[in-house]
This record gives sequence, C-alpha cells and structure tokens, in this order.
Amino acid sequence: MDLSINLGGNLTSHSSTKFSTVKEPSGSYEDEEDDDIIEFNPAFTYQIFGENEQIFGYKDLVVNLEFASGSLASCFSMGYQDKKPMADKIYPVMKDFLPPAIEQTQKQSLNGNSLAPDIIDNPDVFSQIVERDNTEFKPMGTKIGEYRLDSGSSEDSVFEYYQAKFDTPRFLEYHKRLQCFAIFFIDGASVIEDTDEKWEIRLVFEKVNNGGQAVYHFVGYCNMYPYFFYPDQIRMRISQFLILPPYQQQGHGGRLYQSLYSDFGSRPEIREMTVEDPNEEFSDMRDKNDMKHLTNAGVFKDVQAPIKAETIAKVAKEYKLTKRQVARCFELALLKNLDKKSRPQYKAFRLQVKQRLYRHNAEALSTLDRPERIEKLHETFQSVEEDYHRLLAMIH
Repeated sequence: MDLSINLGGNLTSHSSTKFSTVKEPSGSYEDEEDDDIIEFNPAFTYQIFGENEQIFGYKDLVVNLEFASGSLASCFSMGYQDKKPMADKIYPVMKDFLPPAIEQTQKQSLNGNSLAPDIIDNPDVFSQIVERDNTEFKPMGTKIGEYRLDSGSSEDSVFEYYQAKFDTPRFLEYHKRLQCFAIFFIDGASVIEDTDEKWEIRLVFEKVNNGGQAVYHFVGYCNMYPYFFYPDQIRMRISQFLILPPYQQQGHGGRLYQSLYSDFGSRPEIREMTVEDPNEEFSDMRDKNDMKHLTNAGVFKDVQAPIKAETIAKVAKEYKLTKRQVARCFELALLKNLDKKSRPQYKAFRLQVKQRLYRHNAEALSTLDRPERIEKLHETFQSVEEDYHRLLAMIH
C-alpha cells in the first residue's frame, strides 16, 4: 500500500517498517559506499500489529529499526507527516518484540568493554557503536568452519561458522538481539527459552578484511534442539533457520544446511536430522541439498521403481535423514531419470508415490468412499508430480 495516503487511513506495517543493517558509521567517509547501509522490510508483523498488519492514524509513517551489522545493537526511530490523536501507539507495541534494555550491571563484556544498551534512540550514540564494532566486535562461540562464495561477494570476504550455546560467553545477550529477526522474518516464530542449556545455535558471519583489520557482519543463524531417539541416541531438530534478507539468494542457506551434514555425520550420538514446520523456501533448499548430497554419494545409481521400504530405511539411517525425506528424494530421482515414452516406468513411479501418500494420509482417506478416495489420491499425486517438476528445474 502507498504510504502517501490520507491521514486516518491504515498503513501496512510491512511497508512502513524499515530494517537496516549498518556496516559503517554515518559520515565515516566522504564518498560513502551504497552498501554501507542496507535496507529491507519485514516479512511478517502480525504478531505485533494484528492479523491485518496495519497501523492506523498516520500519514507517511516510517518506522526505522537500524542494527549494527556486527553486534546487532539497535536504534529505534520513527517519523510521519501528520498524526491523529487516537493513532496507534508504535513503540509501546513493538518494544516487547525488540531486544530488551539491559542494566549496566548485567551487561557482558566485549573484549573488556561493555555491550551497549540494546535499544538506542540517539543516532550519535548508535554511530559510535557501529564505529566501535569495526575494531572491537568479534563473534562468540567456537569457529567450526569457513567458506567463500564463487560470486556475489568481495574477494576480501570470507564467511565463518560459529557454534554456541547459552552458556557460551557473551552469547546469551547476543541471542536476545538476533531473536528479534525471527519474529519479523520467520512465520509463526516465537522467542525460544534461553534457560534451556540443550539448545545449540550455529551462527554465520561475514569477515571482511578492512585495511588489515578483520570486521565481522552477522549473516544468519539456525538453532537446533536434541530430542531422545530410542534407545540411546538423539534426534536433532532444526527449529529456526534464517539468513538475513541482504544475504539471501546467494547460497548461504545451502552452505549453512550443508555444514549441519558435516557436523551431524561426525557425531555418533545423533541418529536423525529433522526440521520443525519448514516453510516452502526452506523445504526447497532442503530438497535441493539433500538431492545433491545423496546423488554425490551414489545413492541413486541405477535407481528404478519399486524401491523397497528396507532400502529407504537403510539410506535414512546411514545419512541421518527422515524416512519420508529419503522417500521423496528417491521419487525425485525416479522422475528425473524417467523415460517419458515408457508407460511401465511412469506407472511404477506413480505407484511408488501413491503408496507413500496413502500411508501418510491413511486416516483421512479412510473416511472417504472408495471412488472418492481414488480420486483424491490421484489429485494429490498430480500436485506432488507438478511440484517435483518445479524442484527438478531448480536442481542443477
């Protein structure tokens, strides 16, 4: 919705809220680079502004949330051309979803210095913190790997993974800051319980060589929780997985997901990797990477239907994936290698998919009459096949 609307109209909270990550303090250079401040809008605001995601009573409202790109210290400001007396209150509504203010005695050290207050309303103070980040901020946790991108980033940049838990020095308060992004960018996200020591968090930072000085920028994170897997192992479930919008569509999500393969594969106590309520974008990324991983491992060599349940179970156990995910990958491989002129091959593929769909939806299908059940199952199969073609077009 256009922000330039009549006073008293409803503004969409998406368009009127501006996020930005700030890499350099304002006015640091006479010729400031365009990418020193990167702006983007939130994806979701309904938890804050209600189901309609609207703000009432302002003309040309802009709500600014600036974050220092390393420490994630935030600066809140807002502006508007005019306002009704009964206009929605902005900050009182948003503050519970933003990093909480921290008393001086509770602040953790940052290389001997205190973390700044989380919510800042003074641009000069915020600019000082951004400047300090460039020399003092360092990631917390244990570095477990790094990578470079083939394109899209400076040759002076390297991306690093760090592993942390809530008892990791400096991480607890940092997590309070980054959780703000989950509310605005992950559908249905909630703030996780940071007193539970079982949580594991993986962070991604961009490290830039700035005249011999290493400067770090936050890229994204995922958090994982271990559940008991009978009799003596654990199921590691990915709960939240986020790459900030300025770094999306560059391969960072895939790299982060692949790093989990490497880690979980080396940990004998982990039996299975699962995902909690994945959205479509994450599911696509997961499917592409699982297909690539299993293909490179030779799992799909000479694959043909029917594929036995025992084979799916064996692959799932070896690669620590769920049986359903492995079955979907086998189906994708079958379709990819399908001879479109061979009716027997297509029939075998169709039966393979329908058998899985029937097992997965047996309870709901059992309430239908046989003709209705057959029709519904076929409609579901057609939808799955169409989606598989879409996925295969994305997989190189």
